[in-house]
Amino acid sequence: MSAKAAPLVADAPVEDGMYYRIESNDGVEFKVSELAIQQSETLNRLVTAMGYTAEDVETKDAIPIENIDGATLKLVFEWCEHHKGEAIPEEDDTVPKNVVIPEFDAKLMEIDNMKLFNLICAANYLNIKQLLNVSCKTVANMAKGKSPEELRILFDIPTDEEDEAAEKAAKEAEEKAAKEDEERAAREAQRKDAE
Repeated sequence: MSAKAAPLVADAPVEDGMYYRIESNDGVEFKVSELAIQQSETLNRLVTAMGYTAEDVETKDAIPIENIDGATLKLVFEWCEHHKGEAIPEEDDTVPKNVVIPEFDAKLMEIDNMKLFNLICAANYLNIKQLLNVSCKTVANMAKGKSPEELRILFDIPTDEEDEAAEKAAKEAEEKAAKEDEERAAREAQRKDAE
């Protein structure tokens, strides 16, 4: 269990219902409502399979999520708590033109590209379809109407020349290291011969 205080994602008053303790890969612990957990197919199946009772939640260690850091889980659980109790669509309507981004979600997505990428990966890993849809739609909206050069800058994509320079530098470093290893081995062999 983490030594850090567990940040409570939802500020709403606690209703009758169960809360689960979830721990990120960097030791941040979250208290997440059962209704919010239901937004994630992965977490919902996990807690169902574990058969946790209200007493278990207080006595057992937090459920570890090894692939997601605390900052990203905070965003995920903020989204889940906001959308708790909402129906999860049975049909997968992921056609980008059909995805509407609610105001709360749009504000939540006002983050830097790396955080948005991490959020997309977390939504995919935790199988939160609606969050995955709106976060991917956010990226699509960011790219809409941009030229290739603008996209390269927006998403920090290296040019062909930058890629070639990086490959050349890596190859030169590898060759230099191999040469130094050969020289070191030759000196070691000479030293042994001299003994």
